[in-house]
Amino acid sequence: MSSKLTKYIAQQPQIPKGFRYRTPILISDSKGYTIRNACAQNEFPIESWCKAGARTSELVDVIQERIEKAIKRHNQIVIYLWSGTCDLTIKKGKYIHLRNRDNKTIEQIEKQYIRAIKIVEKYPAAEIKLIDCPILSIVSNNKYKGHNNPETFKTDDFQITRRIKHLNTKIIEINNRLNKNTINISKYFFRGRKSKKGSIRKSVKITINKRDGVHPGQLLSLVIAKQILIDTYSECYHITQESELVTLRVEEEELLTLF
Repeated sequence: MSSKLTKYIAQQPQIPKGFRYRTPILISDSKGYTIRNACAQNEFPIESWCKAGARTSELVDVIQERIEKAIKRHNQIVIYLWSGTCDLTIKKGKYIHLRNRDNKTIEQIEKQYIRAIKIVEKYPAAEIKLIDCPILSIVSNNKYKGHNNPETFKTDDFQITRRIKHLNTKIIEINNRLNKNTINISKYFFRGRKSKKGSIRKSVKITINKRDGVHPGQLLSLVIAKQILIDTYSECYHITQESELVTLRVEEEELLTLF
């Protein structure tokens, strides 16, 4: 998996011919800090509003508080909302646990997504899309924090992976309703292996996260940053076609004959 991530990063994206007429803004919990810090100094190309430990409701509050000023500053914006991690877990003392063992949390997150969309829809100069939630490991995080027996959280790991997959299905559905594609990050965590019977068994490769099991590792952070950057090319740029360039040149030549 690491070689695939490295290869993807090595392929430099081609900046589109044209001009950027919208400003992308990433709104996230501490995952946003992680991918920003993984990039070389001043090379993270997206404005980011990040709040460590924030649940989706808190990030939607940030949108509500800042959207008008952002539009005044940039004229047109696209918000990339990347949340979910802090909704699904709860911290008790030093260690994290699964917040709920039913779909209540997913329903709460979905309600906040709808609230965010309603806020943004009030402003014709703004759009929003959701980024899918990466896989995390409660076992790895509690081991990193020094728990004597982190393996007791294996069931929580299984459950939280199911919750995240369910959440990401909802994210795709919401983005589809908005006529937006979904930036798929969770796909990097799954690897398929053929069983003796020929069927494909998928396992989770959590080691592409940091040792804490929650935040993206260096390679994955760069991959995510690149994915978001490439997505902004279609969301935020007016792509100049060759025919448009020809038309502009002709018009310039015609203007010169008038003087």
